Amino acid sequence: MGLKIKNYSLLCNQGTAKYNEDAIGITPFGLWVLDGATGLNGKNIVSDESDARWYSQWWNNFLYKNISSENSLKEIVLDGIRKIKKEYKYLLDGRKVEKLDLPSSSIAILKFRDNAIEYFLLGDCSFFYNDGERKIIKDRSICNLDDNVYKEMMKISNLDELTFNDIKDSVMDIIIENRMKKNTKDGYWILDFDEEAVKNSLYGQIEVNNEIKIMLASDGFTCASDRYGILKEDELIYVAEKMGIEYIAGQIREFEEDDYKAIKMPRFKVMDDLSAVYVELYNNR
Repeated sequence: MGLKIKNYSLLCNQGTAKYNEDAIGITPFGLWVLDGATGLNGKNIVSDESDARWYSQWWNNFLYKNISSENSLKEIVLDGIRKIKKEYKYLLDGRKVEKLDLPSSSIAILKFRDNAIEYFLLGDCSFFYNDGERKIIKDRSICNLDDNVYKEMMKISNLDELTFNDIKDSVMDIIIENRMKKNTKDGYWILDFDEEAVKNSLYGQIEVNNEIKIMLASDGFTCASDRYGILKEDELIYVAEKMGIEYIAGQIREFEEDDYKAIKMPRFKVMDDLSAVYVELYNNR
């Protein structure tokens, strides 16, 4: 009895960075998307590859082991924060780390209850669902901060003469200022080592009577609507159902390849990692 998976599709596509810092997972008990972020100084302190990848993969493995727990998602995440904090401290081996160097991750988790979906979000990952009406749950705090950076990028008069890194470096002071607002009341809430973030997550439950279509996505995927204007936000889950999440990913990559120097649409990465999990559920009463 309870919620059963009828159909699903997964996508975790690496961008132009050396390592994929996204992670996705699905089990009969739930699903999740993680979008890792390395510290702004570019230092990898606890990993030879990428601290953000280490961080998102740690959580990916943790959720596979713990999503079936009867505990609430808030309790599961709180337990995870306490455990990864201990492991991170052990790996640091006494080294000091600045706030800008700490890895973090946006995260969206869904847990299947008997007749409901429990959800938990931190950062700018998105939760779409269609139960007869298309809806979205998303914290737009990071998007608003990013938009301020993009506006400054667009003010640069000689964009076409600059390299991608030159453009990003010219607004780095604003990027740093925004990152320092991580897990503060006047900034944004995200998954890192701060337990206070759990209290400030987007959290709740959705009752499922018959069938429901759901999708979790990282910002590398939702930029199709948020940034690039390829699709409208409320169209994403509909197109995912009719055409597949791979189709949307293809449209995103085609747009980015056409603007490879990021001049028409300034951004932080030429191609970001993009991830999505699309699932059709039914209530097996």
